Amino acid sequence: MDEEVAENLKKSFSGESQAHVKYLIFAEEARSKGLVNLARVFEAFAYSEYVHAKNHLKVLESVDDPIKNLENAIKGEVYEVEEMYPSFYDDAIKKKERMAATSFRWAMETEKRHAEIYRELKVLVESGRDKAFNKKLYVCSVCGYIFEGEPPEVCPICSVGRDRFREF
Repeated sequence: MDEEVAENLKKSFSGESQAHVKYLIFAEEARSKGLVNLARVFEAFAYSEYVHAKNHLKVLESVDDPIKNLENAIKGEVYEVEEMYPSFYDDAIKKKERMAATSFRWAMETEKRHAEIYRELKVLVESGRDKAFNKKLYVCSVCGYIFEGEPPEVCPICSVGRDRFREF
């Protein structure tokens, strides 16, 4: 593929992905204020942006091999844990940006769990035992930390109660 076209697809994928998430956040805020129609419109537009991002990604790379997708996911999580978030966190600390530092730290701790779970799943999927991973997952709605099985009474990362966990 032409390098400029590939770069444009990467930029488009990034922009559409960010719009997707941003609109979901906007919808959540609108719904919390009783603006159900505004929330619905944000959700519809978020889905539209997701479709755009998916189409761009499928042109950029093959996504039909679950093992390769897991390897790609593990690589991304490890990069975030070992390189990206540590440097972002250190920079925020140096510049006394406490809220940014906290956000980076919470994400970094969560990404560690993502990599661990993806590695476990890779072994299971490679051996034909995907069904063996039938654990409930709980995500802290404040910091994003992931728990397998029953969550603790208090999140070990941000200290909120178990009522703030979402089940998957």
